[in-house]
Amino acid sequence: MNLRHDVLVGVFVLLSLSTGIAFAQTGAPAATEQTRTQLEAGLEAGMDAAVREAANDPRFGGQTERQRRDSIEFVLGNVLFAVAHEVGHMLVSRMELPVLGREEDAVDAFAVVTGLKLGNAFSDRILTASAHAWFMSEARDKKEKIKTVYYDEHGLDEQRAYNIVCLMVGSSPEKFSPLADKAKLPAERQGTCQFDFSNASWSWEKVLTPHIRKPDQPKTPITAVYADNKEYEFIKRAFTQMRLLETLAEHLSDQYVWPEPVGFEMRTCDGDPNARWTPIQRKVVVCYELAVDFVDLYRGYADHEVEPPSPKVAKNAKKY
Repeated sequence: MNLRHDVLVGVFVLLSLSTGIAFAQTGAPAATEQTRTQLEAGLEAGMDAAVREAANDPRFGGQTERQRRDSIEFVLGNVLFAVAHEVGHMLVSRMELPVLGREEDAVDAFAVVTGLKLGNAFSDRILTASAHAWFMSEARDKKEKIKTVYYDEHGLDEQRAYNIVCLMVGSSPEKFSPLADKAKLPAERQGTCQFDFSNASWSWEKVLTPHIRKPDQPKTPITAVYADNKEYEFIKRAFTQMRLLETLAEHLSDQYVWPEPVGFEMRTCDGDPNARWTPIQRKVVVCYELAVDFVDLYRGYADHEVEPPSPKVAKNAKKY
């Protein structure tokens, strides 16, 4: 996947990491053009710095500058999707939103729907890269003979990939049917994805609209912290230069009425490549190891092709 760095993250964070802007026509004003320009300049500087510094990191050994840039762009897109997913958890928790079904599925849908509501080529590439990453993760698990955990609160990697693709093709069959075909999503299933997208889109609009901040309401402070860590210093510097967490914090503070302050933190997680919402601390933690894991995933499985679904599975699929 090749995500253009000159628009990566910034516009998505400012305009779509809040279904309130996408769904509701009232509420806080959108970010100014000056803010977008400043952020894009920071993104470009951060990307250039990361590509230069990656040349000295063994994980990028043997790669050309173009290959390093493609890898880092893939990492940024997937980290952004992970943060959007955790923002979904944060909204559910702090706004006390009802969730009918598994929350992990609901907040995956939040991340996808917010990107689709933006409706430009850049956000489409982020979502495509995210789906690709879940397919790649499944392929890696099979190769490394990692046992599938069917009882986990998350869906299986391939399921999460197909759910992203399904919501995409459901939002615009003409636009995304080539992607769905490439992902080997059967035509019969593609036809039902429009209902999935409509249901997810309407549901998030319904629960979030009451929490949109009006211009005369005070803003809740939202913190953004990048913890020091020598091993991941170049990752910290790249995200700091891009002001990823600060921009997201400012936007969410401007967009919603929060019952109490929340925050974001990027830090090491003792080897755990993860991102998570921590209700007790009231903050989203994004692990530096998550970015590193995406680097390794891209390096080993960027050329992975999705296999056709098993005829046996298709034949035995339940209809209720």
